[in-house]
Amino acid sequence: MSDFIQWTYENKLQISIDLAAGSVSGIANCISSHPLDTVKVRMQMSNDGVLSTLKKIVQNEGTKGFYKGMSFPILSIPITNAIVFSVYEFWKSFFIGNSNKQLTYFQTAFCGSIAGSSAAFFSCPIELTKCKLQMQATEKIYKNPIDCIQQIYQKEGFKSLFRGMCATQQREILGYSAQFAVYELIKDFLCTLSQKSEPSTANLLISGGLAGVSCWTIGYPQDTIKTILQCQKPTDQAIYKVRFYDGGFLDCLRKKIISEGIGSIWKGYSVCILRSFYANAIGFYAYELAKENFTSFYQLY
Repeated sequence: MSDFIQWTYENKLQISIDLAAGSVSGIANCISSHPLDTVKVRMQMSNDGVLSTLKKIVQNEGTKGFYKGMSFPILSIPITNAIVFSVYEFWKSFFIGNSNKQLTYFQTAFCGSIAGSSAAFFSCPIELTKCKLQMQATEKIYKNPIDCIQQIYQKEGFKSLFRGMCATQQREILGYSAQFAVYELIKDFLCTLSQKSEPSTANLLISGGLAGVSCWTIGYPQDTIKTILQCQKPTDQAIYKVRFYDGGFLDCLRKKIISEGIGSIWKGYSVCILRSFYANAIGFYAYELAKENFTSFYQLY
């Protein structure tokens, strides 16, 4: 603990830069990805395809329907991303200290998994609120994110705000470990291919995009189960056996596959992959750019 406090004190400038850059990345990612995220959630909870889901949202709710539930994430995702990137940088320094050494890809994946696990405690209630609001097509149960949290807390208790935590942890640990490892792998490969020591803008965008695809591919089945567990109504919660060690994850996964087939846990994947490529390309580029500019600013002053 004393080592962590000492490291925090000695690297407070770097931590503040990571937090600021992570916040910029989170805002850029959220704004660019939320409309397709709404389509993904609707598809996970129905048997509709991409076009029919898009058509229903436009016809019944208008274009603003794509942005349902966005206010809470856009305020909180910067904090989530700040946690991810700062925890990642902390564990990165744990392995290499202040040297210019490069992490191995296994070490990078490990740092990513710890960062993802840390963020899950914060992102799970946010995801719960977001999904609840995104599923409000015609009937309006919740007025806003705060009202949603209050109603869940009053009717179901505090622990219900963390419904789907096991699935969220699995998604974040696997997803972020793949994301950071693939990002560094592709970035190094493209630098070697172009024979340049520093990555170009195109390099960062491609690396970020493919990192996002890998993140969501490895974590998508977990995300589908998370959505089902979080979006089910209180009257439907007895459908899945909620055990203390998995929160209903295994029972929900088993019943979903038995009743609808293995393909059911991949509903909305095509939309998600499209979203993940461009949103993470923008997110990683925004992080690298913001980090560079914040570092230059602090050095100047």
